[in-house]
Amino acid sequence: MNAVKQKNPSIRRLFSVTLLLLLSCCARVAITPPSPPLDHQAITGIVSAFKKQGVAVRTLFSSGTITLDIKGSESEATVLIVATRDPSKIKIEITHPWGRPLLHILIKGSSLEILSFTEKRLYSGQIGTHDLSRLIPVPLSPELLWALARAYPVLLKYNRVLSLKGNQITLLDQRGDKIQVIDLYPESDLPHRVSFCQQNAEMTFSDFQNNGSIRYAKEIEMNSPENNARLALEIRQMIFNKPVPKAIFRLETPLDFDLVPLRVNR
Repeated sequence: MNAVKQKNPSIRRLFSVTLLLLLSCCARVAITPPSPPLDHQAITGIVSAFKKQGVAVRTLFSSGTITLDIKGSESEATVLIVATRDPSKIKIEITHPWGRPLLHILIKGSSLEILSFTEKRLYSGQIGTHDLSRLIPVPLSPELLWALARAYPVLLKYNRVLSLKGNQITLLDQRGDKIQVIDLYPESDLPHRVSFCQQNAEMTFSDFQNNGSIRYAKEIEMNSPENNARLALEIRQMIFNKPVPKAIFRLETPLDFDLVPLRVNR
């Protein structure tokens, strides 16, 4: 019995030393300092790269899969997107995986038409109207829509740009309010997460590809915390700067469909 008691102090000392070593290793990892804010030269280079990508695309065709998650209920469909930058036009055709058309969406500037095949209705109005959230429960604006179609974020109109921490730039308006925050991949300065502050929306971009001098993400996700909704786009094929027939930007409405105006926000 005495022999057993004599061994306990040694065991306790060994355990204490081992625990101290583990804690010291963890502490060293935890106190790694964050990256410093970007300097003026780095910010200028990043903004210049965004602007270069912004004018690189005049037209686009893309196809892939779109997933909409609303409060935990998820649905998936195939999607075809055709868009022109100037003038701004976007047509989105959403089709059931079995081939049945679900929604055709046409945006020209800020005007909007939605052809709902399940409801046999043609909705017509402006982006930002009150009734739109029932049909598409994520924030929409011309900039958000183009970023989704282009698979690369656009810079909003800003008065000043600064960096508050490493691998991030913040765009401010004339009053000094944040309008856009862009987090970058450290190894490439490509956009990872983009917060649209006034729209209360966040987009993430991943799996970047190069098409000549054009960069685009194959996976884009838009989150709307206010609506507890998430929209994800996975691009299968993307074609840039090919001619787009004008006839594409028309909606062929069946005769038995009802016209439903979208209410303007008050």
